[in-house]
Amino acid sequence: MKNRLLRASAAAVCGVLLHAAAVAAGGVTFGFPIATLDVSGPLARLPVAIDAAYAEVESALIDLGLTPADLVEIREQVDETLDQIDGFAQALPPFLPVPMVGGTIEVSLPLIVVDALRFTGGLLNEGLVRGIARLAGAEILEPLFHAEFDSPEFAGAATLDVALSSWMLSTDVVKRFDALVLALTLGAGVDLIGGEIRPIVDVEVPTEYEDDAAAALAALRLDELTWSTFAVHGVIGFEIGPPFLRLYGDVRCLLPVSESASWWNLRAAGWAAVLGMVIRF
Repeated sequence: MKNRLLRASAAAVCGVLLHAAAVAAGGVTFGFPIATLDVSGPLARLPVAIDAAYAEVESALIDLGLTPADLVEIREQVDETLDQIDGFAQALPPFLPVPMVGGTIEVSLPLIVVDALRFTGGLLNEGLVRGIARLAGAEILEPLFHAEFDSPEFAGAATLDVALSSWMLSTDVVKRFDALVLALTLGAGVDLIGGEIRPIVDVEVPTEYEDDAAAALAALRLDELTWSTFAVHGVIGFEIGPPFLRLYGDVRCLLPVSESASWWNLRAAGWAAVLGMVIRF
């Protein structure tokens, strides 16, 4: 009887110690911070940009010898494409997730209300995208598109590629409720989120059409797909696994305090997340 009581007491003490160590522990998380983008603005601007670009090349089409009937047919094709884009935009969700490579450093603050201070960072660019694709056994073309065209009236070439950068930095204070193999995290903090999508277009046309091509590209405003946001957030997260190594995931609700958007009106949306593996120590 006494031995059973001693074993039960020892088990209870060990459990309490493990629980206290897990709650007070710091840690490092390796994984994927995820920001979201509100793409409704760019989708609404796309028809305006295409119309502006078409207006710039219309005179060049006339110089090539196209008749008014030909121009009407091209205009109808442009309108049909815009209708297809609009239908596609209606089917898309308003938020586009942007997963990044990064992680979190957590510093223990054994206070009554706050258990830890966390710093999270994530980064994504075209180099990382192509590298991850190669690891997955896929290859992304570089450049993404290249075509040459040659006819008695016109000869040239077009090349398209995309430069991408997206980043997220956040700091939050958290309270963790631990049950040895499960944990619930509640917290609040601040975020800096930003990025740029820069289409790289190279068009080779006869000299007499270079100005029209340059004007059409300028009308598309391809250098204005940028965004940045400073926000506050609330976070709820879950951990599963032994105290020293756990799967981790959280969801963050963002409230923008200050935003900067270019002509395309691309903005950070109101949600973010982190998925990964946390090492506690």
